Amino acid sequence: MKATKQFKIGECAVGGIIKVELDGNILHVKALDYNTKKELGGQYTGSFQVDHRGSKGWIDTYLNELTSSYYAEKVMEWIATKVEFKSEFNW
Repeated sequence: MKATKQFKIGECAVGGIIKVELDGNILHVKALDYNTKKELGGQYTGSFQVDHRGSKGWIDTYLNELTSSYYAEKVMEWIATKVEFKSEFNW
C-alpha cells in the first residue's frame, strides 16, 4: 500500500511540516521546512519497517522528538488507519 500525508503543524514541529509516506512495509517520516517545503534531512528523516514488533513504539518516540505529544498522537492516528502493527508481546 502507498499513502502520503503532510501535517502542517507550524511552530510546534521541527521545520513546521511533518510528511509521512507509507510504501509497502516501510514508513518514512520527514521534517520539511514550512516555507520552502524542502526536507531538512539528517536526523530529521526516519524510516521504519512497520511489520516488526516494536515499530509502533519506535515511530511514536521519533514523532515525539519532532513535535509535541499532541501532534505526534494525531500523526500516529493517521498511520494506524493505514498500518496494522504487530503486537508488542508474544502471547
